[in-house]
Amino acid sequence: MGIVWTIADHRGGRLNPQTVELIAAAQELAERQGHRVWAVLAGTDLAPLAEALRTYRIEKVVLLNHPELAYLSAFPLLQALRFLAERTEPPAWILYPHTYRYYDIGARLGVAFRAETVSDVQRVVWEGSEPILIKPTFTSKFIARIRLTGPGPHVVGLQPGAVSADSVRVGGSPEVLHLTPEIRQAGRRRLLRTVEATRGKVDLAHAPIIVAVGRGIGSKENLALVQELADALGAALGASRPVVDAGWLPFEHQIGSSGQTVAPKLYIAVGISGAMQHVVGIRGSKVIVAINKDPEAPIFKIAHYGIVEDLFKVVPALTRKVREWREKGLLGA
Repeated sequence: MGIVWTIADHRGGRLNPQTVELIAAAQELAERQGHRVWAVLAGTDLAPLAEALRTYRIEKVVLLNHPELAYLSAFPLLQALRFLAERTEPPAWILYPHTYRYYDIGARLGVAFRAETVSDVQRVVWEGSEPILIKPTFTSKFIARIRLTGPGPHVVGLQPGAVSADSVRVGGSPEVLHLTPEIRQAGRRRLLRTVEATRGKVDLAHAPIIVAVGRGIGSKENLALVQELADALGAALGASRPVVDAGWLPFEHQIGSSGQTVAPKLYIAVGISGAMQHVVGIRGSKVIVAINKDPEAPIFKIAHYGIVEDLFKVVPALTRKVREWREKGLLGA
């Protein structure tokens, strides 16, 4: 029996919602391989975050408190995790969120623990007790299926939506372990300050409903048609890369291997052909609805529901129907 560490990402006193997905993945590993689950929080002023994690069915919440960990820079965090492993028990698995904050940390974790490392995992499937890690490779031209063997530790970076947060088990009462790690130096790089990027009106990573538009819309002027449907549904507006490359929407709307990976409850693809670079970014969606006049469009291979028709007929009709349902109270506010 080993331990699965889940590295809990946080900022501004709030947990990254992906932390719940990591815990769900760790719980599945624990159940199938006989491990225990620890949630590892590094930083300062961690008590409120620890309370949020104690609602989940895990064995332990580990708090690594140190001023050098306030911004989760790579070198201090690696020292803190090595400190934890040396004073407790080395992990069998380390799961971390594949976000920009962890791009270099994930690779360095693999080196520090002399571990097999797989980043950018977009889906996890199971063969008995063994997880198969699915990730794009060669700029998303191929999909790799990776099985990690041996005792570990194995270091795995999961994309948002790789594992459903709906499967997480709650109702635990984990022990909280407080540690002050020894951090001898912060490395040759020191964070001077952080500047919050200007946010757009969309938050695709956490949107429960996304209506995404492809080049089948024809022109920038036709975007209003799709925006009306998104507004009626209370959805965020996404886009495929050609729409962004054409300058019809800003980059913050782009979904796919070169944009954002999303996992909404409902994803409506309007005029999107379904190139692999786009598909890898939406595989975590619970329900995918595709609207395209080409019956051979690749998007239909992954869609749960498909409408083969001119989008200029379907989208206005669907918008009217959604508004009608909302007026009758058949949809939420």
